[in-house]
Amino acid sequence: MGIKAKVKNDIATVKLLVKHPMKSGKLGGGKGESKYINHLSVKHGGRVVYDMYPTSAISKNPYIKFAFKGAKKGDMITVNWTDNTGATEKKDIKLK
Repeated sequence: MGIKAKVKNDIATVKLLVKHPMKSGKLGGGKGESKYINHLSVKHGGRVVYDMYPTSAISKNPYIKFAFKGAKKGDMITVNWTDNTGATEKKDIKLK
């Protein structure tokens, strides 16, 4: 997972590149295995600042960008996702 996060005037802008196949299972006559992220959340200071429930319709390796208020340089954010097979990934990053 690639993450860039910068703070300017108390507003953090976060860019995520989530490496995931995001397979719908619908290709090839619907006989494939589905594997897609079904929950992604970002926390800052113990509160959720971004929460997403994507479906299999999202493209492979999704790019997500969002902003939130109340951030300072040096603060930490935690990005966590879970997919429909139970796989998870978690990453902490310091805001610049």
